[in-house]
Parts: sequence; structure tokens; C-alpha cells
Amino acid sequence: MSGKYSWLFFDLDNTILDFGASSELAFFQIFKNRAISLTDEDYIAYRDINHEMWVEFEKGELSTEEVKHLRWEKFFELKALSLDAQEINAAYFDHIKVNPLWVPGAEEVIHELSKSYNLCIITNGLSEVQESRLALSGLSNLIQHIVISDTIGVAKPSEAFFEFAFKLTGMPMKEEVLVIGDTLTSDIRGGIDYGVDTCWYNYYGADNTTQYHPTYAITKLSELMPILNEVTASCINHKD
Repeated sequence: MSGKYSWLFFDLDNTILDFGASSELAFFQIFKNRAISLTDEDYIAYRDINHEMWVEFEKGELSTEEVKHLRWEKFFELKALSLDAQEINAAYFDHIKVNPLWVPGAEEVIHELSKSYNLCIITNGLSEVQESRLALSGLSNLIQHIVISDTIGVAKPSEAFFEFAFKLTGMPMKEEVLVIGDTLTSDIRGGIDYGVDTCWYNYYGADNTTQYHPTYAITKLSELMPILNEVTASCINHKD
């Protein structure tokens, strides 16, 4: 077990803010505005395509600009819709930016942690979307720093992303940092590869079928609190 953490590096989407819920609201609204009726299954199809595009982005195979348009083009092809991907993506962003929703229990946890820890947001997202969501949710007032892949030109899990985050936060000792996120292949892998402790927020209650094994695993963000308290107590007892 590590010593007392001084920095908590949090992923944003589906760790603190419920991107899935915001995305679903935006998806149906933009098509409703165009008198196009779609189903829950249609949204799931889009969500899966979007996830696939972001995985390719994390591998360095797509740029953010390509993600923005390809996901819609693939979805339109699947549904035989004749729409402009750029226009739809802009409308989607307009909705996403103004409807940040907290993951259940996250607001209380982040408020409490902000009293005792330095908080840094690390996100593979788009600057124009994430900065707005952070401001409207009030998160900007609770964190010290934010690192957005779109802004710095590299994404989790790359070492360069974490190197940037460490430099931004004053190069803390690696044992003083805990990475918390919902994605094993970006948050947890990136943290492990960089040599820091990790906490997998298993937001969807999935099995870990990857080779990446976090230091801790939780299914609710509130479960992070006793872990941090135990680490602090262990550190104090060790000094005694």
C-alpha cells in the first residue's frame, strides 16, 4: 500500500460526470429537432460506433477531427440517413456542452475530497466540450488543474499525457499520486505504465478481462473515501 496521497488524478467522463446520460439526451434532441424518430437501439448503435472511434483515437489511429465526423458518417450509413456529419456534430456539441450531469454520488465525494487533496482532471475529450461542462457543473471551482487530450495533442494511456499532467502539477512523487478512472485501457493502463497507483471505478459492473490490474477497484465513487482514509491511517501508524 502506498503512503498518503497528495494528488488525485480523476478521469472525467463516467467517473465524475455522467457522459453517457448527457450524450443520450443530446442524441435524441438533435434528431427530434429534425423530425427524425429514433429508438433506444439506435442510440446504442451510435454509442458503440462512438466508442470504437475513441478506442482508435487512443491508439493514435484517428485524430479528434476524424472522430467527430466518422462516428456520424458510420451511423448515417447504418441507418440510411442523408445528413451532414459536421452539422449534426455541431448540434450534438451544443447540447452536450450545456447539460453536464453528475455521476450518482460524485458531487458529494468531490466536494469532500477537495478539502483534503489536490485534484486534477485527466480526460481524453474535446476542449470545447469539456471546458464548458466543467464550468457549468461547478467542477472548475473544486480542482487545481485539468489536462485535456485535445488541448495537449496526446491522449491517455500514453506516457506523454501523464508526463504533461505531472509537470503541470509540480512533479509530485509518483507514490503521492492516485489515478481514478472507469476505463481499464486508458486510465488504468496509463497509470500503471507510468508507475503510479490506480483505482478502477467499475462504473458498469464489468469483469476485468484485460491484463491491467488496478491497485484498487470500486463500484461506487463513495467507496474511494474509506480507501483513502485507510491509506492515510496506515501511513500515520507506520511513522509511529
